Amino acid sequence: MSNPALITTSGVVKNARRIAALTSRISPTFPSSGLYIKVASTWEGLQACRQLTTQGINTLATTLFTMEQAVLAAECGCKYISPFVHELKAFFDESYDDGGANLALCVEVQQYYKRFCYPTKVKAAGLLSVGEAKQLAGVDAITIAPDLLRTLASEAVEEDVSLLTKDKTLKCELDRLTYVDDEAAWKEAFAKANNGRGLRNTTQVDSRDLMVDQNTDYTKAIDIFREYQNKAEQLMLAKSAVEV
Repeated sequence: MSNPALITTSGVVKNARRIAALTSRISPTFPSSGLYIKVASTWEGLQACRQLTTQGINTLATTLFTMEQAVLAAECGCKYISPFVHELKAFFDESYDDGGANLALCVEVQQYYKRFCYPTKVKAAGLLSVGEAKQLAGVDAITIAPDLLRTLASEAVEEDVSLLTKDKTLKCELDRLTYVDDEAAWKEAFAKANNGRGLRNTTQVDSRDLMVDQNTDYTKAIDIFREYQNKAEQLMLAKSAVEV
């Protein structure tokens, strides 16, 4: 994943190119087509994906909660998107209610992509139950936790509950949208999507706030990724100090 602390297009592009270069140096025989850089689905992040696509670097748009993000990701050439079925905070706080599984977004985006012939694939993420995985059977790809996968493998086959079954599929009635060259229009649409829920779930707080209080109860996806990035960096610094 591109460093989530980077919030400019140029910063994300530079970081992604560094990851690609390091991968090539560590494993010269690893095909570049097998490397996918995860990038946060902000305007700046997705515009970075647009540039990286022209440079032959594959991208996956993550922290994605709205159709507006999905549309822009496809226009910017992302190979995959990862719509979050649940907010990340729901994985760390059992008492937190995120309003329920956002399964419909995965289905509707996949329908939209097929309708308008976008090659971008939907890789659902953030599932909390086997039932949710079954309902998304037929989506392009799923990120699923090992425990859920083991449970799923051990259960008997039941009746078809997939939301993507032909006679059950939610129909995406949207006309073709375009935001790729209109930052103001995209940001306005994104801010209004789902009564602002997508924006709240995605965008980061000021980095100074993160550094001041490491115990802040973050609810936004990028904040959580940034927190773990900081922890990983501190761990590496501590390890280096011990070795010296």
